[in-house]
Amino acid sequence: MPVPGLYDGSSHYHSGRGRSFDDSEPYISTNKQTNRTRGLPDNNLLKSFSADKPSSVAKIKVVVRKRPLNKKEVSRQEEDIISIEPGSNYLTVHETKLKVDLTEYEEKHEFVFDAVLSEGVSNDEVYRETVEPIVPTIFQRTKATCFAYGQTGSGKTYTMQPLPLKASQDILRLMQHTYRNQGFYLFVSFFEIYGGKLYDLLNERRKLCMREDGKQQVCIVGLQEYKVSNVDTIRELIEKGNATRSTGTTGANEESSRSHAILQLAVKRSADGSESKPPRVVGKLSFIDLAGSERGADTTDNDKQTRMEGAEINKSLLALKECIRALDSDQGHIPFRGSKLTEVLRDSFVGDSRTVMISCVSPNSGSCEHTLNTLRYADRVKSLSKGTTSKKDPLLSTLNIRESTTLPLSSIAPTVSSIENNIYDVPNEHNRFGWSKQTERETLSHSMDRVSSGREDDFDFSEEFYKPEKPSWKNSKQDSFRIPPLEDKTRKTDAQPKWKEHQDFDNDLSADDDLSALLKEEDDLVNAHRKEVEETIDIVREEMKLLVEADQPGNQLDDYISRLNTILSQKAAGILHLQNRLAHFQRRLNEHNVLVSSGQ
Repeated sequence: MPVPGLYDGSSHYHSGRGRSFDDSEPYISTNKQTNRTRGLPDNNLLKSFSADKPSSVAKIKVVVRKRPLNKKEVSRQEEDIISIEPGSNYLTVHETKLKVDLTEYEEKHEFVFDAVLSEGVSNDEVYRETVEPIVPTIFQRTKATCFAYGQTGSGKTYTMQPLPLKASQDILRLMQHTYRNQGFYLFVSFFEIYGGKLYDLLNERRKLCMREDGKQQVCIVGLQEYKVSNVDTIRELIEKGNATRSTGTTGANEESSRSHAILQLAVKRSADGSESKPPRVVGKLSFIDLAGSERGADTTDNDKQTRMEGAEINKSLLALKECIRALDSDQGHIPFRGSKLTEVLRDSFVGDSRTVMISCVSPNSGSCEHTLNTLRYADRVKSLSKGTTSKKDPLLSTLNIRESTTLPLSSIAPTVSSIENNIYDVPNEHNRFGWSKQTERETLSHSMDRVSSGREDDFDFSEEFYKPEKPSWKNSKQDSFRIPPLEDKTRKTDAQPKWKEHQDFDNDLSADDDLSALLKEEDDLVNAHRKEVEETIDIVREEMKLLVEADQPGNQLDDYISRLNTILSQKAAGILHLQNRLAHFQRRLNEHNVLVSSGQ
């Protein structure tokens, strides 16, 4: 059931910036109250933590949370289009569509995730399902990341706000019991990424610089870290940071996050037990409250600043998606430099890392398109974490497609032996260029002369070697085929007049040159065609990327038109170039009377 008083505001999951979490999260005031709410005693909690191992925690976990309808949506009489089976991990989206005759019909979309949380689930249950399993891993050199993804107004900030306090409480409890007297310390830092720049939320929004050290570790120069030992101090720091965070008003939310806020809980340990040296980072848990993904139609103020904010937000969200996809598919390269957000979180994506994605969705019918987009991406991320077999199958299928596409092209230019067999096995047919079998046989004989005279030692002229390729004409002798063809041809032409010999020789050379030239032109045409296909694939990918960017908020119409014009010009130029080569090759074939009908 929805908690009274939390969803009465005009914004979804409405919670004021800088207010105390005690208003909506009463379980963090005292340890006694916390344990009663969670229903898990201290000893059992610590025992479960100590028994957990990093290997037992999924590398990527996808959780979906549905929020309830708010007053605005109820007043507009919007329907709840998301149904969740109690105790299950799948949900159904009921999308209303119109037929051609304007008749309404319902289309169902079913999704399955690692966990599905309904509108009646509290933040305490969200924490137990998402962050609690990865808390012990940060003591074993693991970098963990938890972030909420979804459209503006889907409840990301409301979901993420209490999670750092709960996690820090469990971290401090582990440091005081399981890892007592082992030199562990907890440090808190809080900063935001706004417009591609970093600002320290705990130091009067001072601008920060991001650098890389010699070990390719990302260092944020000027970021203040606070050493904490109790939850109350962490709560005060979070409230201070939220009060200075950049917010804005959109059509979906009165107070919408316009920046990515990153709260980091770093567990450090003194080197060799000496407090004189600075402690080293053992593990880190990052909480990311992402700015909402939105389109230009969602903003009530379509000024330049708002559109630039939306473009920067969507760019960083797309880069984060690509990094998570590369992380889970074990790719060699992870595109960290796609945005400042992924560059800052580089250490959370390499090595022994864990990622929890909380997809927040809106249940109202007006947000159906956004909800489906969020669920489809979450489903893609989840499908990548099913195992190595599912990851390799698409690659193998891609290779098979490439092989099936390449083999017919290579068969267009067969070897000399295949030409020879085709000519002699089908004596009544023309070859692929229309020459008669006699001309082709003589030309091929000259080709064999050049091969055997140049590399005679490389061939075995034994009877066994030529037995599988026995000629099919009747009047030839097998012994004459084993000797060099030049001598055989000389014996055949001894009885002929000298002028006839020279004339035939010149004709043979001319036919040989024409055939070689046409063969080369054919190979060039095939290679040009293959290159054009590859370039077309690249252009299609660029077009798909352009369409994705066109759907994003803040997209500039003039930029879209300019890029589309460039893409279409590239396609037209490539097709025109290939058509010119084809026309030239056809003219060459007509000059040599090669293009003849099969009935002649």
